[in-house]
Amino acid sequence: MTMEAIQYPKKVALGAGIVGGIAGGAVMYGVMGIVMIQIGMGANCFAIIMGLITGQSYENALGPGITAHFLTSIAIGVAFGAMITTKKLQIRGYGKGIGLGIATGIIAFVVIFLPIAMTVLPSNMTDLMKMMPMETTQGGTQSDSMSGQSSMHDNSMNQEQMSNTSEMEQQGMMTDQTMQGKDSMNEKMKMEEMDKMITQETQKLFPLILVGSLVSHIAFGATLGVVVTPIVKRSSQKLGI
Repeated sequence: MTMEAIQYPKKVALGAGIVGGIAGGAVMYGVMGIVMIQIGMGANCFAIIMGLITGQSYENALGPGITAHFLTSIAIGVAFGAMITTKKLQIRGYGKGIGLGIATGIIAFVVIFLPIAMTVLPSNMTDLMKMMPMETTQGGTQSDSMSGQSSMHDNSMNQEQMSNTSEMEQQGMMTDQTMQGKDSMNEKMKMEEMDKMITQETQKLFPLILVGSLVSHIAFGATLGVVVTPIVKRSSQKLGI
């Protein structure tokens, strides 16, 4: 009969679930950071994508993304704590605790992550990859523009010193307009090619992110079980069960 009784109070199970959710979220964040680095993105890109999904701008996405991740982890931990207060699922040892934790992580992957991955994740990934290289591209374009303006100014000064005829000035203006038109066309072609490359790269990386996310959810679940089990077992010992 003692095997059928709940061995720990509900408050203890819920509190353990919160602690386990935070620990599991930290491990999951670390695993996803490694995955992101391996595929050529930054360690914090996982959190930035989470922030973009919540509607934040690229510059402000990191903090809200981390917050959203850990709030979700805590919510899963609370659900796990409530689940293990049922008689059939109560934890008596590490084997069952880790097993239930991994099962919880896989369920969270299927119920929470996959719907997001199949809807809003690809577009946000593409936007993120566009924003990252565009910072350097824009900086290079601005510096080229300034150097071009300086060069035009110097050429204008030299022309004034050599000749003040209106004919040469008109020829210079026509040349500048032609060059600017060519530069504009080249810039548009470069942007179109960049967009195609980023879209193709996103399609290649997407399966890797899915696999990495599954691994990180399993790691989350295992950590959840490892952290929760000793807490509830200690509570059972204090109760003398």
